[in-house]
Amino acid sequence: MNSKNSRLIWIFLGYDIALIIVSFLSSIYLKYDSFEPGKYYVMLPLILISWAGVVLGFKSQNYQFRDGLIERLRKQFVDFIFFVGIVSTLVLVLELKLYSRLVLFGTSTLFFTLRNVGFILLYKYLGRMRSKGRHVKRLLIIGAGRIGKQLDDEIRKDIGLGYKVLGFLDDNPGGALVSTSRIHGRLEDLENIIVSQRVEEIIIAIPLPEKEKIADILEKADFHGLRIGMVPDYFRVVERPFESSMLAGLPIVRIREIALDGFTNQAVKRMFDIVFSLCVLVILLPLFLVLGILVKASSRGPVFYVPARIGLGGKEFGCLKFRSMVVDDSKDHNLKSTVVGDSRITKTGIFLRKYSLDELPQFINVLLGEMSVVGPRPHRAFLNEDMQKKVEGYMLRHYIKPGITGWAQVNGWRGPTETLEQKEQRTNHDLWYIDNWSFWLDIRIVLLTLIGKSGHNAF
Repeated sequence: MNSKNSRLIWIFLGYDIALIIVSFLSSIYLKYDSFEPGKYYVMLPLILISWAGVVLGFKSQNYQFRDGLIERLRKQFVDFIFFVGIVSTLVLVLELKLYSRLVLFGTSTLFFTLRNVGFILLYKYLGRMRSKGRHVKRLLIIGAGRIGKQLDDEIRKDIGLGYKVLGFLDDNPGGALVSTSRIHGRLEDLENIIVSQRVEEIIIAIPLPEKEKIADILEKADFHGLRIGMVPDYFRVVERPFESSMLAGLPIVRIREIALDGFTNQAVKRMFDIVFSLCVLVILLPLFLVLGILVKASSRGPVFYVPARIGLGGKEFGCLKFRSMVVDDSKDHNLKSTVVGDSRITKTGIFLRKYSLDELPQFINVLLGEMSVVGPRPHRAFLNEDMQKKVEGYMLRHYIKPGITGWAQVNGWRGPTETLEQKEQRTNHDLWYIDNWSFWLDIRIVLLTLIGKSGHNAF
């Protein structure tokens, strides 16, 4: 982290402290119509310490505002979850019984509302200023190939990043993917371009094997005191998500890194799973009782059917369902996939399956941590083995917990997996979800499920 960003962290931390104090006093006044109740003031230091821990511990904010507004608001939401969790934990651990939930959550909500309104206004201001060429870094890109063009396209698309691409240098202008008018010369012209164009930052976007050229660029950038970045071109070989890290002092490229490998994203998804599944189970408890009675009356056997399914990391777990078929312990019954007009399905089962009500008990699996609300649907072991042999990348579905609903389901790939197309489409949709996961994608899938987008092929 550069020194300017470090200074800005402390400046904005001071700004945050002022907002927290204002929010806290406002919450006190809202509850008591005065600022007198001194017993609650013990909470203020806890709230301030908790927020300082989030800011200094995660260091997730770019205080030079060279990220997009949507990305910043997304990070703000994650910080809000951790902030409230830390404060609540401290209150419980320290057994502060004389505290007000209205004051606690009023302070948190008002603080984040004011903070985000401030950021929105700041981004609008910076957008206007940067459109006029102010608060913008003058950037030179080394390499006019695919990497350089992609970088240039993204920067030009979002002026809020605060960069102005001056142009490119490339030793192979004939293979460039940008207009030749934007290529200012070859790498040997770097020093002249730095001076004449008043370059403030350089990004290297040439293949890593060009180590002698890269070393020369680094030397010249250092001589002029310029900051320099490099876009690793591992995707020329590995066309999939990756992340670089250090192991035993050596750089390691970890292939197939996904968003849900991160602790913060895992915590957000798990918190959503717990809150959502608890709400569903509490609200639908009367429905559970009615459905249990109907299942029991439809045919002999238990209310729940608990088949073994493959979950996170390829481990088996008992997947809870309302029983929708007659009881039959034969091997053929257990291995045979459900088909249209299946004689094994009871009359109650037809109704349950039509509206996906048989899946409701899986919210208990979610609470137990065996499943998630959203994710790839869990399969039986023999189907797993079959699809592993026939569909490329199928086992990557087990990077995350299976879900009650998923991206494949809301896109119509629910039900049988008899044809190769069905198997490939379901897998491809599941892998797309894993590679592109976000909290907002989960919300979108849940909403699509609720309005009936996953109802196709339900029998």
